[in-house]
Amino acid sequence: MTASAPASVDATASPALRRRSMLASAVGNGLEWFDWNIYVVFTAYLTANLFDQGDPGSALLMTLAIFGVGFVFRPLGGMLAGILADRLGRRWVMVTTMLTMSAASLLIAVLPTFETAGAWASLLLLVARLAQGLAHGAESTAGYTYIAEIAPAARRGLWSSTLAMGVLVGSMLASGLGWALTTGLGAEAMTEWGWRVPFAIGAVLAIVVMVLRRTMMETEQFEQQLAPEADAEAAQPLTRVERRSLWWASVRVFWFVAAITIVFYTWLTAASSLAQTQHGMDPAAALASSFAAQALCVCLMPLMGLLSDRVGRRPVALAFSLGFVVLSFPLMGLISSEPWTLLVAQSIALAFVACGNSIYSALLAEQFPTRHRARGIGIAMSLSVAIFGGSVLYLNQWLTGAGLQWVFILCFVLVCLASAVAVWRMPETRGIALHEIGARPDAAERAGAGAGAERGARG
Repeated sequence: MTASAPASVDATASPALRRRSMLASAVGNGLEWFDWNIYVVFTAYLTANLFDQGDPGSALLMTLAIFGVGFVFRPLGGMLAGILADRLGRRWVMVTTMLTMSAASLLIAVLPTFETAGAWASLLLLVARLAQGLAHGAESTAGYTYIAEIAPAARRGLWSSTLAMGVLVGSMLASGLGWALTTGLGAEAMTEWGWRVPFAIGAVLAIVVMVLRRTMMETEQFEQQLAPEADAEAAQPLTRVERRSLWWASVRVFWFVAAITIVFYTWLTAASSLAQTQHGMDPAAALASSFAAQALCVCLMPLMGLLSDRVGRRPVALAFSLGFVVLSFPLMGLISSEPWTLLVAQSIALAFVACGNSIYSALLAEQFPTRHRARGIGIAMSLSVAIFGGSVLYLNQWLTGAGLQWVFILCFVLVCLASAVAVWRMPETRGIALHEIGARPDAAERAGAGAGAERGARG
């Protein structure tokens, strides 16, 4: 392969192929989140079937603990995906994650109950959840890198929002399916066998998406890394300035992702479940209210992504972080047993979620140079999600049960404040060509061929 190869690769990537690749990426990522979040939506039924019911309170905490333990493998999946995506390609990793998630969902769908298999039921659930954590961490790393790299530079925020919309639609489908099954089957059928249905659906759909992803394009940035000149550059040791730059980029990404994670799992994934367990809200009404709030957020996602392409990433990301610093206590305090309180509080919260999540993949990708992008995102993001995502629901339930929910909300606010500081320290990267990020002066000429193709895509 010669230095001009990336340009020829770019020429074969038609706008139609880019759009199909974007759609396959977004749909697959949404399905990953569907599989990941149905665990939370159906927590009560998993608890009733797969754990000892001698102490229901402890059984619920054990179910949430396994949800948290699943995050332990997310950093491993993210780190492994970062290495493999930089070596074998983003697309290869994204196909493999679908296969792994499908197998894990199928295992949960056919698990024996605690009454039948005893502690083996709980153990097999743990194994499935660890596999999902591995796949989910890998999908996030490869997917966020991929969508940013195939997007036109001038529309990277808008294209990034499609991935965020896929995430939210996947979560909405989990909540919507929970509402439909709960309403249609009733509590008795749901407890007996209905809870298996969403996991079986997820397993089948993952296979379909895996086939779709086999036709996706590979990114030009990855193809450029295969050139001999890029291999020679990658072999050169990092300078002190480059190491320091990567370190601080990772720190800033860590805190931004921390806020995204704690907000996502509190206000999007588990809001309806927490309203039921903490405030006694009717299950069907809570799920319906949450579904409506999520639909509003989906509509706002592309608008926020487009706004970031116009005014910059930093103002939109700051609106997300500072919004929760100011409003977390009032919004949490608003929720009661009445469904309208959840609808209002969650709608306001998810409007700010749209600001952060819509630009998530673009902002992360724009912090790292290409040769370190997948690994940088994989390590910083996965560690942050493992620490904050794995603990948020457990701590919320535990502290609320002890009458100390205000402690949880205070921690929530402090994380969002740290995110605001991190965002403020980020360079503004709106519209920047990805090859320019962290490029060495002697590599500028080599990047020229790929730059021309990317400018054509921008147009």
